[in-house]
Amino acid sequence: MRISLLLVLFLFVFTLNTQALLNAKSNYKWWKDPKIAGELDLSKGQVKSIERIFSSYRKRIIQYRKQLRKSEIELRKELRNHNAKKEEVLKLIDEIEDTKAAYTRTKVEMYLKVKDVLKPEQIKTLHEIKLRFKPYHR
Repeated sequence: MRISLLLVLFLFVFTLNTQALLNAKSNYKWWKDPKIAGELDLSKGQVKSIERIFSSYRKRIIQYRKQLRKSEIELRKELRNHNAKKEEVLKLIDEIEDTKAAYTRTKVEMYLKVKDVLKPEQIKTLHEIKLRFKPYHR
């Protein structure tokens, strides 16, 4: 069965969005960067707490990224297959979306725990720092 042009277009856009997500520097230990830690005025206790939180989520985040890469490769392979069945392609898309949702949920959970470690003014400053770096992650 042939896959429609609309589906191919959707997958192209979807793949670009996923690549942006995967290329984000979520392994960057900003709390250990002297410049950022200084700007946030992080205490040694806060740095240790954030490191513990990050370490507790790290394996899951890496696992989701690997799964996303693997699923996207499978999807591209299936899209190149002239005999690809629509149901199989849609199933792969559902799996990718489920993995993306779990990945995002995990990163947000981690952020919320980190946020509990920070003071309100540090949270505000962290948002300002992220906005400065945002153009580099597109």
